[in-house]
Amino acid sequence: MTEETATTAEEDHLLLSADTNGDGKPDVWMTDTTGDGKADLYQFDTTGDGTVDVTITDVTGEGEEHRTVIEGDGGHPRSS
Repeated sequence: MTEETATTAEEDHLLLSADTNGDGKPDVWMTDTTGDGKADLYQFDTTGDGTVDVTITDVTGEGEEHRTVIEGDGGHPRSS
């Protein structure tokens, strides 16, 4: 099981933040939480309200890497 990582994208290892919708505020953050130079925490404000609503982490297991959605729907449409 993956332990939740609460962040505000202000960590020392923030690699990238971007304003993807042109409102002048960052809404995508890529963070290296391990210090290995690779992003492993991805956070998105998909609604433009200034709060992170999708959090995805890269998890490394025995010889394989995969992503785990911690919060939100990972960008997939919600089913009704």
